[in-house]
Amino acid sequence: MRARSVGAPFVQVLRLIAVPVLVAGALGVGARAQLPPPAKPLPTLIHVDQIRRLSPEQASLGYPVLVRGVITMDAPAPDFFVQDATAGIYVEGSVSPKYPHLLSQFVELEGVTGPGKFAPVIRETKLRVLGNGVLPKPPLFPFSELANGQHDSQWAQVRGIVRSAAVDRSSWRESALAMRVASEGGEFNVRVPIAREEDFSSWVDSEVLIEGVCGSLYNANRQLTGILFYVPRLSFIQVEAPATEVLLSTLLRFSPADGTHHRVRVRGIVGYQQGNALFLQSQGKGLRVLTQQGTPLEIGDLVEVLGFPAMGDSAPMVEDAVFHRLVHENAPEPVKLNLQAPWEQFDGAVVTTDAKLLNRQAQPDGLRLMLQHGDVFFDADVAAGAAAERMLSIPLNSEVQVTGICLVRSGGLWQIPQSFRMLLRVPQDVVVLTTPSWWNLGHTLWLLGVTGGVLLAVIVWVVVLGRRLQEQMAIIRQKLRSSAVLEERNRIARELHDTLEQELAGITMQLDLAADCFQQAPRVAQQALETARDMSRHSMVEARRSVWDLRCQLLQDGDLVSALTQIVEPVVSREQTKVDFKIQGSPVRLPGPVEMNLLRIGQEAVANAVKHGGARQVSIELRYEPASVCLTVSDDGRGFSAGHPSPTGHFGLLDMRERAQSMGSHLRVESELGRGTRIAVEVPLHPPEGIDEELKANTYSGR
Repeated sequence: MRARSVGAPFVQVLRLIAVPVLVAGALGVGARAQLPPPAKPLPTLIHVDQIRRLSPEQASLGYPVLVRGVITMDAPAPDFFVQDATAGIYVEGSVSPKYPHLLSQFVELEGVTGPGKFAPVIRETKLRVLGNGVLPKPPLFPFSELANGQHDSQWAQVRGIVRSAAVDRSSWRESALAMRVASEGGEFNVRVPIAREEDFSSWVDSEVLIEGVCGSLYNANRQLTGILFYVPRLSFIQVEAPATEVLLSTLLRFSPADGTHHRVRVRGIVGYQQGNALFLQSQGKGLRVLTQQGTPLEIGDLVEVLGFPAMGDSAPMVEDAVFHRLVHENAPEPVKLNLQAPWEQFDGAVVTTDAKLLNRQAQPDGLRLMLQHGDVFFDADVAAGAAAERMLSIPLNSEVQVTGICLVRSGGLWQIPQSFRMLLRVPQDVVVLTTPSWWNLGHTLWLLGVTGGVLLAVIVWVVVLGRRLQEQMAIIRQKLRSSAVLEERNRIARELHDTLEQELAGITMQLDLAADCFQQAPRVAQQALETARDMSRHSMVEARRSVWDLRCQLLQDGDLVSALTQIVEPVVSREQTKVDFKIQGSPVRLPGPVEMNLLRIGQEAVANAVKHGGARQVSIELRYEPASVCLTVSDDGRGFSAGHPSPTGHFGLLDMRERAQSMGSHLRVESELGRGTRIAVEVPLHPPEGIDEELKANTYSGR
């Protein structure tokens, strides 16, 4: 658009009309710099047509100008248009307030020529108002004659239909009405200065007669890109007829009376909405609608659309549309795609057909499927989301039924349909009819190869495993023999220690007592001898049972509590050591090995307290809990340092630890010199599987 280089407002008008344009004849401030003086004086030009015949290089020489004419447009300020008897031209006006530029004034204009940005212009230096003039009579041009730019800056008339109308507050210093008008052969833009703003939406779709200056839009290479009409006042626009509506059935058909630029109104059921495209099913046909309205719709909504008809690839469509939702109905029934019929009749419609899935390809915005129906190959696009994920699970070469929007592409001089594609909307748009058989030649050969490789690997593995198994069996047999001997030795050592040694120690103590009391207390000596004899018999029984690896008779006749009570009585002297039993919880029978180990641990702990600790008070606590059984033996004897190893020849602590480990537990020993000893072991009622049997066999006293 022609304008002075005044910064942001000029850039905004370029954005408004959506093309990189300038008004014909505009020139920036930098271009107004003084030109070098010519070699000889240039002649003064007195007619506008003389200036228009100059080339850009000649006009840039700055020919002096003195013309008389009528101001045909006084905006955008301070520039204006003037027209004499020969032609009209754009004037780069002075910003000085002494040069008023008013519409229809008859003026004498002095200045120099400039190249302009499209056609030559006048750079104003002096203006003298001669009086009120008369605007020239405008010739009525068809738009096709104005579209080549030869009538740039000329006062003219043109007819058209208003496509859009809005107030433009940023292009000029003045507020202006911005319109886009469709005429025979194309579209052009209009700018009209307005004194006050109002709603011009009622002008849309009206047929108008416009009178004004025909301007040009162009790019940086002085190439024409569009037409812009400068209209001085709203009164120069005549609304000749109200907008009419036509039925969809007459869309873009020949009519001897009506044109094709009026809006149409159509009702249809929404088949799909994608971005600014809306696909309707109406009158058994499909219709593509382009709109900037972002109202979301659902498949099956009944809508009413107002828009302008336009030519699509294969069928008419509606653009610059607005719509509103009426009610929700059922989704449109898909039309069976008949590839023998003209394809254009399916353009924009919801169709369905059977096809074979050949391939699929990931796209930035979704998934593309390659399909085949008979001898025809076509694509189907799926937007990213649940539908695309559903398509990824379908095996290739499956027979499927696809439903979606059909888009036909035509080409050539006669616009013959050449191909089509489909837009799939929801996961249900693809139904798998049959899947390909897995047993094909490729899969069969692959399976045979894998089977042969596995069989060969198994044979090799069996041979290697047989050799290693023989070696391992030899090692295991040797370990079993060694372990059996070691385990039996450990068992006999524990039993002899727990029975014979303890019993012999008790017999020795009773005999010592008898010797001490033989003279002074014959009765006590007699009792001690009887006790020693009983213990000797008992030791013989226990030795016999150890040899035959039988359970303790006390556990066979009673439970752990009674057996523990009875087995410690011969160990302690009733006159010197007091034993206190505490039972907590409800006693339950435990597995035989557990009861035997707890009994021996308790027996050993009491014997150590009496024999080595010289204890006067021994406390035995047996606590039954839901998940475990805990045995605790405490005494007030001399104690020892728990961190030091047992003296050589004493198996007591080590034996108790081995028994605790064999039950999946560990022995806790707490003792200090002069403060007694406390020994505790807690056995789970449901021990974890896989207790280390090798540990039980190999942990034995080595001292």
